[in-house]
Amino acid sequence: MATERRREEAQRHAGPMGKVVHLHTAHPRVPVPYVTPGDMFKGARGATSRIPSLRKLTCYGVLGGMAVAGALEWPIAVAIGAATEVITREQAARKRAEQVEEQRRQPGDDPSARRKTAQPGQTAMA
Repeated sequence: MATERRREEAQRHAGPMGKVVHLHTAHPRVPVPYVTPGDMFKGARGATSRIPSLRKLTCYGVLGGMAVAGALEWPIAVAIGAATEVITREQAARKRAEQVEEQRRQPGDDPSARRKTAQPGQTAMA
């Protein structure tokens, strides 16, 4: 009796070919990020430093306009824009390195300068 019931049940669920098809679906656990207004503005300061200056944007806009108008071929415009970016970043890095080096050389931070300015009767601190 039980086997007949199983056969009837299988025939009811059988597909067009007469076989039962079992489908397994995956249910992955995907975390849904919860974003607060504070989270949105935390990264805003870093993002604004990545925006090129108005001068650079104007330069890139003119290069793009010249490429669209046909005055320059687009590979040349891209090369000029890339070279401009590389040169300005290198100059900024050199300027920062010079400022750091200059801050290191200031007499207030130099231990040897403290020894020279020690008052008579006081021991110099190393």
